[in-house]
This record gives sequence, structure tokens and C-alpha cells, in this order.
Amino acid sequence: MLVKTYKDLKAAGREKVVAQGTATTLRFLTIEDGLGFTMSDVHLKAGAENILWYKNHWEANYVLEGQGEVRDLTTGQVTRLEPGVMYVVGPKDRHSMKAVTDIHLISIFNPPLKGDETHDADGAYPPTGPLPPGPKT
Repeated sequence: MLVKTYKDLKAAGREKVVAQGTATTLRFLTIEDGLGFTMSDVHLKAGAENILWYKNHWEANYVLEGQGEVRDLTTGQVTRLEPGVMYVVGPKDRHSMKAVTDIHLISIFNPPLKGDETHDADGAYPPTGPLPPGPKT
């Protein structure tokens, strides 16, 4: 069994500031855990708006608290974010994420992250492993 606590991970320096300083992420699971995915606890500040494009990963986000929106920058489709909403973005999904209020969410990345990545100019992370085929839509 693997057990990790928010308090212990934060004390160990596993909390990172990301998205141009508008979010903090505490990475509970990373590539070193050997599970094939990363799980993070993420907090975004109200008013934050970021353009992201996970060209090398799939990311699933489940909103626990707060309000916002995610916009597909190719189609213009906007999805309202609120508690209970989950959305997945991947290699073809250049998108923006806007926090209307403070947002708390759980984020899952596949392939897993090393844990120290920062977003590049496109809003992506560098490759960390083979990319799964993704959802059938």
C-alpha cells in the first residue's frame, strides 16, 4: 500500500507554482511512483487565465470547488467548470482555462510527469513517455 499526505508532501517541497504563477500544484504521484500516471492537487487563483496545449500528454481534471471555464481554441466551444465537472484535454486540444473564482481540482496526467516540469511557450510539458491513444470519441 502507498500512502502520502498533503502535509508531508508540502513539507518535502513537492508543491510547485505553475501556469505563470497563477496556480499551485501538489504532485501526489509522479513518474517515480511507477503507476503510469501523475495525480496532483491543484489550486488556481480567481482571475487566472492560461493558454495550454498538452501536446505530449493527456490531462483529466475533476473540479472540487470553484467556478470557471475551459475553451477549445480550435472550435471555440466553452465548457463551464463547477464542482462535479470532469474534462479531458490532450495533444489536439489547444485550450484556455479561466478561473472565475478560486478553483480547486484534481489533475491526472498520462504519461506521468517527473514532477518538476514547467509550461513551455505553447503551454505544454516536455514528453515523459509513450502517449496513450486517448479516448474514443
